[in-house]
Amino acid sequence: MTNPDQHSLVGADCARQLQLYQQKIASILESFTDAFFEVDKNWTVTYWNREAERLLAMPRQEIVGRDLWHVYEDATALKFYSEFQQAMEGNVAVRFTEYFEPRGIWVDVAAFPSGEGLSVYFKDITEGKQARNLLELEKQKYHDLFNLSPLPQWVYDVQTLAFLQVNEAAITQYGYSRAEFMTMTIRDIRPEEELDVLDNIIAHSIRTGEYNQFAVKHRKKNGEVIFVQVEGNTVTFEGRNARLVLAIDQTEKIMARRELELSLNRYDIVSQATSDAIWDWDLQSGLMTWNKGICGIFGHEDVDFNFNWWESNVHPEDLARVRRQFDGLVANRNSRLQIEYRFRCSDGVYKTVLDRSFILFDAGGRAVRIIGSMQDISGRIKDMQAIEAQNNRLREISWLQSHKVRAPLARIMGLVELMNIEDTESVAAIKELAGLIRDSASDLDDVIKEISDKSKML
Repeated sequence: MTNPDQHSLVGADCARQLQLYQQKIASILESFTDAFFEVDKNWTVTYWNREAERLLAMPRQEIVGRDLWHVYEDATALKFYSEFQQAMEGNVAVRFTEYFEPRGIWVDVAAFPSGEGLSVYFKDITEGKQARNLLELEKQKYHDLFNLSPLPQWVYDVQTLAFLQVNEAAITQYGYSRAEFMTMTIRDIRPEEELDVLDNIIAHSIRTGEYNQFAVKHRKKNGEVIFVQVEGNTVTFEGRNARLVLAIDQTEKIMARRELELSLNRYDIVSQATSDAIWDWDLQSGLMTWNKGICGIFGHEDVDFNFNWWESNVHPEDLARVRRQFDGLVANRNSRLQIEYRFRCSDGVYKTVLDRSFILFDAGGRAVRIIGSMQDISGRIKDMQAIEAQNNRLREISWLQSHKVRAPLARIMGLVELMNIEDTESVAAIKELAGLIRDSASDLDDVIKEISDKSKML
């Protein structure tokens, strides 16, 4: 028969061992970096560790022994309730993430049946969640920058030259579908005669980590050849060594430049026949182009092709007048203007020019272009000035003839008449008249000499 005292000793020993195990378990649970709690079958909280206290700002003495869903009633509408119910009723482990609004945190939760209830581990993943969200936003930003860019872009494999990705602008410009691009290489969009150029660029000009620009030709799906400027840089795309390329269509610009060169050549031919400096002013862009006459006549070689450069070389005394007349040409919708002004040469000397210009209007009546021809008339002006000076001297001679010559001549004629008077027969009177005649003759001689000197200047 067992001694009652022995039973008491055994019971006490078991209690001590149970307490030790509980302390060990609590020590383990408290050492977890994750938050942890337990509930029984009735959802009564039976354990709540320090990390759970910290993370949920809930002291254990305020929740242990209470119904979990009474304390966190708002959580019944979230995954916490549905997932915990599934784990409890299905006797299965569950794992999920959920946003816990009262604390403003994202938590990663793992729950599994344990004994007569449910054990729950959870940890704060807000920082990681935000980082992932930021990463997704950056990915989306990159995706948008790439795909929504108005300029064609693509990524190709450096080794195989195969297209790895193309944006919508490239699809639109080149005419290939995305699926077609994905079966092609960058050689497939080059004209046959340009393949050697491409091979040379790849072999000698492209270096990993370097940014490059090239002016090349591309061929669209419909066979049209376009001029493009390609700009590329090395990237890693889905673990592959690749190049990100931006292709800017320069066809219109290059064709316009060629047209401009043809126009300038035509201007040069005209200038050889006219010896004029011909200019063409685009009122929309402000671009002002010149033929070779600007160098041949005025010596300007490094020309800033704009209206401000032209204005800076018009003589300051003429500039306001010239501006008024050009402004009036546009405002009054006159088609032609002829104006003289002084224009500075490269050596600083001013030449007088005759500028004949006409204006072009678009269908809406807006002035869009003025074309002019500047002719050096400095020599003509000098000739006119010389003629005017000569005319002035002739007028002086005419005045001398009509005034200075006639005055002494009239005196001589009057004195001669006096000699016919009887009172002049006396010697004294005759001597006096002879002296007066001599003086008048001397005056007349001086005038004749002055006329002679001026005539020599003609």
